[in-house]
Order: sequence, then structure tokens, then C-alpha cells
Amino acid sequence: MQISLLRSSTVRQLASRRFASTTAESASQAASRAASKAQDAAKQTAAKAQDAAKVAASKLMSAASGLGNSLGKVGGRTGQLIKGVESLIPPAIYYAKVAKELSKLVFHGQNMYPPNIETFQKTFSPIIDKLKNPRALINSASASATLQPASILARLKAFTPREYAQAGVLTAEVIGFYTVGKMIGRRKIVGYRGGNNDHH
Repeated sequence: MQISLLRSSTVRQLASRRFASTTAESASQAASRAASKAQDAAKQTAAKAQDAAKVAASKLMSAASGLGNSLGKVGGRTGQLIKGVESLIPPAIYYAKVAKELSKLVFHGQNMYPPNIETFQKTFSPIIDKLKNPRALINSASASATLQPASILARLKAFTPREYAQAGVLTAEVIGFYTVGKMIGRRKIVGYRGGNNDHH
């Protein structure tokens, strides 16, 4: 009798372990199936959203090209102005991207961070307040003693020869950099490429 009880209790324990493991396995399989179904639903939703975005973008592009075509048909001075502005858009976008990347390099290289909002507000709020009331700004500028012609002449007369030399060197540097920049822009030291008929 003890053997049959022992066997029956042992059999019950084994059966309960087997059913418990089967239940855990089936629960994990059900959870993985539910997760895969959720992923599939999310992928389908994302694909539908992407398709809708592509359709909207294509409609927007066709509307923009239609507007561009209709603006391109405008003649006279307005047409020339529109064509001039259209020709400036690609270089402006290019140089904006170049400036963005260059500023990233400078900011990361110098460990610079933009100012926080408090500092920004503290710095620019007086300027904004003055710009909101331009009449007061004009009155304060005209009443300022440093902007009066007599004051400016008195300061120029008080310059020492050394200060005149420093101002001359600074002026020469500015003119020199401007001239070198023009030479680089023309890709030529004197004149522009082409004949005289190019510039009427």
C-alpha cells in the first residue's frame, strides 16, 4: 500500500511538474506570438504612414513645380526677378549647409555650448526693450554727448601719433583683406575673365 501511495504521490508530483512546465512553455509561446503580431501590426502601420507621407510629398512637389512653372512663365522685369531669385536658392541652401557644418566643427572643437535661456534673456532684454520704443532710442542718441560733432572732433584732436599709426595699420589690413577676397572671388589678380563686352 505504501508503495502504491508513494508511486501515486510521485506520479502526481511528476505530472504537476510536467503540466507546470507545459503551461509555462505555452505561456511564453503565446507571449512571443503576441509580440510578433504586435511587431507585424506596427510595421504595417509604419509602412502605411510612410506611403501616406510619400503620397503627400509627391503632391506637394507637384504643386510646387506647378507654381514654379507658372512663375517661370511670367515675363518682363517680374520674370527676371523671379528667375534671379530662383537661381540664388541652390547656392543659398548649399552655403547654409556649409555654415551649419562649419559651426558644428567649431563648437565641438572649442567645447562651446549655446547660452542658457536666462543668460540670453538677461543680455537681449535691454536691447529688445529699446527697439520696442525707437523714439526714446533716437532721443537718447541725439542727446548723447559722445555723438555730437564737437565731441568727435575733440577726440580726433586728442589722438596721439601712435594711435593714428594703429588706425592706419588697421585700415590697411581691412583694405588688404577685402582686395585679396576680391582676387580669390574673381580667380584672377586684375580684371575679370572674358572681354569687355561681358559687362555692359
